[in-house]
Formats: sequence, C-alpha cells, structure tokens
Amino acid sequence: MIAAVLSSAALWAQDLPQLSPKTTFEQRIGLTDAKLTYSRPSARGRDIFSEIVPPGEHWRLGANTKTLLTLSSEVNFTSGALPAGTYSLSLFPNDGDWVLVISTNVEGWGIYEYNEKDDALRVSAPVEFGSMKTESLLLAWDNIQSNSADLIVSWGDRMARFPIKVPTERLAKENLAKAIADPKAEWTVFRNAARYARENKMPEAESWAKTAVKMKSDNWSTHYLLAQILEENGKKSEALKAAQNSLEAGLTDGKKMKKPFANEPDVQALISRLK
Repeated sequence: MIAAVLSSAALWAQDLPQLSPKTTFEQRIGLTDAKLTYSRPSARGRDIFSEIVPPGEHWRLGANTKTLLTLSSEVNFTSGALPAGTYSLSLFPNDGDWVLVISTNVEGWGIYEYNEKDDALRVSAPVEFGSMKTESLLLAWDNIQSNSADLIVSWGDRMARFPIKVPTERLAKENLAKAIADPKAEWTVFRNAARYARENKMPEAESWAKTAVKMKSDNWSTHYLLAQILEENGKKSEALKAAQNSLEAGLTDGKKMKKPFANEPDVQALISRLK
C-alpha cells in the first residue's frame, strides 16, 4: 500500500510539457522594473476570436494560473495611476477596443475568483489589425523610452497597446540625492551625477562637476565634463581653462600608460571652439 501511494505521488510530481507554457517577460523602463508572468496558449488551427476568446466576454488573458504584472514603482496608464506592486490581468476583447482589467486579486486560476471590487484600474485601447499573425499569445513591452513604454497584447491578427508612463526623473533625483549624501561617495558618483544633471538641464550640474574635479584632478574626463557645462552656462573663460586641464591630464596619463591619448581630438576641438 505504501509503495502504491509513493508511486502515485511520484507520478503526479512529474514535470511534463504544457500546451500553454509559462513565460516571464522582464523589462527595465527608465528606473522602473516591470515583469509579466503568464502562460501562452497557441491557436493550433482554431479560430481564436470565436472558439477561444469570444468577443466582449471577460477573458483570463492567458492560461492556467493568473496572468501577473509586477511593478517596482508606481506607473501611470491612460486611465489613472497604479501603485508599485503585483496585480493580475484579464481582458474584455471587444470588437472596437480591448479593456484591460488590472486587479489586486493575484490568487487562484484565471478569472474564476474575479470580483469587480478588486479592480485597481481598467484601461481601454483600440484594437489594431495586421497581416502578420501571432500563433502564441504575446504580452510584452514595446516602444521603450526613458519615461514610457507600451504594454502590448497580441494574438492572431489583433493587437492592442496600453501605454504607460514611469517616474524616471523623480526616481533618478532620489537616487542622486542618496548617492551624493553618502560620506563615502567617490569621485565617480559626482561625475556621473554631473553628467546626468547636464543631460537633463539640472542646475546642480556645475557644482557636482567641480566636486568631481576636486576629488580626481588627474582624470581628463572630469575636467572635460566641467568644461562642457561651463560653456553651456556661458562661462567661456572658465570653460577654456577646464578644457586645457583636461588635455594636460589626458596627455600625462597617456605618457604613463605609454600610449596615445585617445580623446585628444575631442578635447582639442573643444579648446579651439572656446578660444
């Protein structure tokens, strides 16, 4: 009897191929980590939007367990904000538009336990029709920008895009403030902060670049970055001096390494422009 029970348990524990295999799609969008976890059913010769997904009916958006969306920070869909956390996804595949249902209930299978009171957000998007067909259901991130992306849902000849915006600038500033406040922060922290501040036109760029130069005066890149920032701030004479310091540091380092200063043309061009 014991042998029979153990044999039965071993049978149920076997790892066998699934018709709708599970997948995970992870994407960093700016500074937000977004992950989709779902099972992918395939058409296998069936008419998707009559035999599998009847139009207008609430659909689990996948197979087996719930389709999950996990976010490391809050994001904004077109219909509102969604806090960081893990949510389940389901869909109303209407003829003209698809309605994505984002729920706080992440337990169980499919939509069997669905309750509208658990809705965190509903988002609508127009259906797009294409000549190419997706055999297996696809949920993915597309159109990745530093502050936004599209959550796409595609199956068969139909697809919908659900745009999101992420708080990259705020998160970056929080990270910068934390890194710079660290008493053990090295010169690279201030250089990288100054570079980011310059790219995003933040007023702190010049002071952070000067701190990097003070901490690492023999590095050509710190002087070069400071020169660029000073030029953009209209301080031409100071910029020229910083550029000349960059050239001197680069040539000195090249001699020590017994190789040419690879960035000399860029620094020389900056010096010529500032004279």
